[in-house]
Amino acid sequence: MTDGRYEPLDETVGLLRGGVPIDVRAVAELLVPLGSLLPRVATAIRDGGGIESAEFQAALGMTSERVNGPMYRAFLLDEWIAGHPELAEALAHGIDVAEVGPGSGTALRILARAFPASRFVGYDVDVATVREAVAAAADEGLANLRFEAVDGGAMPRAAFDLVCMFDAFHHVSDPSAVLDGMRAALRPGGSLLLAESAVSGDPTTDAADPTSPIIYGCDLLYCYQESKLAGRTGTGATWPGRGLERMLADHGFSETGRVASQAGYVVIRATPLRN
Repeated sequence: MTDGRYEPLDETVGLLRGGVPIDVRAVAELLVPLGSLLPRVATAIRDGGGIESAEFQAALGMTSERVNGPMYRAFLLDEWIAGHPELAEALAHGIDVAEVGPGSGTALRILARAFPASRFVGYDVDVATVREAVAAAADEGLANLRFEAVDGGAMPRAAFDLVCMFDAFHHVSDPSAVLDGMRAALRPGGSLLLAESAVSGDPTTDAADPTSPIIYGCDLLYCYQESKLAGRTGTGATWPGRGLERMLADHGFSETGRVASQAGYVVIRATPLRN
């Protein structure tokens, strides 16, 4: 404190400016709308029914999309894709790519700009979010990118060389159906690229990570509630560390590579085991 005013520590200034790996300003802006949802979340916890994606989007708008923007801009190309050289080469030559749960399409716009020979489509269940994504892609003149309001479990079969899901798997209410849908959507030789937070799912272990309070808090208020629709068990942001690899194997995927991201994520590439 100086002259009765609080000043940020040197190590926090970058975060407050919207730096990598997350935009802390966007997180702070989310506190007000999330706070307004607390009575609704309390009801959802009591009845176990979850909360629809559209209800969250109506309250949060596109602010939540800004949280991961710095991470995608800093790491998607130079770490997540570059960490799989053969994938980067294929994208440069031109392949068909889908992302499940792209939100407003920030990651896909980055990929579409970087790899103009490839063709990209984003599938999201929220119609309003899809409209935002379509408008953003049009504003950037990305003719190789489109979006559709389609559930991840209902994608076209054998239509893609790469299916991506970035920081979204923990939101789905039926992960088995989504994994089966993504597997069916891949052509022979195609692969899945899945990015999830690298937390272990054990609160004692994760307490050493300073981002864990954000992850666990958002999990309880947002991710977990969205994944519990229709009384399902739910996944949530802390779940992948406790079973993601096993679930991939159970649904016919074999891990072929992974990147331990500086952003605190694990980026897994997996290919289907053909019968």
